[in-house]
Amino acid sequence: MSSDEDDYMSDKFLTKCVADVRPGLIKDRSKQREVEIAAKRIKLDEEHKNQRKPNQKERLEEGLSSAISSDNKGFAMLAKMGYKQGESLGKSSTGIVEPIGIQIKSDRAGLGREAALQDLRAKRQEIRRKRLLEKGGGVEISTDEFRRRMTQKNEERLLESALRKSQRTCEELDKSNNVEVPAMPWFWPERQEEEEEEEKEAQKDDDEEEEDFEYETYEKVDLLTCYLRHAYSYCHWCGVHYFDNADLDENCPGPFKDDH
Repeated sequence: MSSDEDDYMSDKFLTKCVADVRPGLIKDRSKQREVEIAAKRIKLDEEHKNQRKPNQKERLEEGLSSAISSDNKGFAMLAKMGYKQGESLGKSSTGIVEPIGIQIKSDRAGLGREAALQDLRAKRQEIRRKRLLEKGGGVEISTDEFRRRMTQKNEERLLESALRKSQRTCEELDKSNNVEVPAMPWFWPERQEEEEEEEKEAQKDDDEEEEDFEYETYEKVDLLTCYLRHAYSYCHWCGVHYFDNADLDENCPGPFKDDH
């Protein structure tokens, strides 16, 4: 063995190995233990906090719902002034007996904004009621009638949206089948005045009776959806272009919105 090579069996090499022992593994385990303990402590704190919240709320509600005992100093002062338990304050005795309730907020929204939103909703409803009152000739309407009219107005919006979508679909299907003029002028979406004038001239002879008649929105939707079903096996309410009329009859629930 060369003198330059290390003798792994010599005392010199063994001493070097003993002195080079590092506590890395022990240190890692210690840190891991500390992390586990900290995580458990955080979890226990959260569980304790979550358990404490409902208990605090119950105790608060119980305290607010309990009457002030007669040995309370404040109650004693009121009694000296003539107050009797169960009666309202004031000479007329017409005031409220129960105290005004406290509403506990669970979110972080400001009290000012919440009150402003409530006031905004009330004013919007009042404006709508006034508008309806003006349209009704100044006759006051009930809350039920107001709600009924609002529901009717929302339904009209939905019908107008359905009409616009059906018109676009009708124009696409007609043009893809080389149809240059719609079956009725309003079957396609409204376009420029020049194009409309050309269509009116082309349909003048056939639509003389229709010019003076204005359909309601729901009637237009019924006529247009019926045309799309029969001409192209398309159901607007399904949103499906069926293979043929047999496929439409078999898989579509019906021709009307309520069928779907």
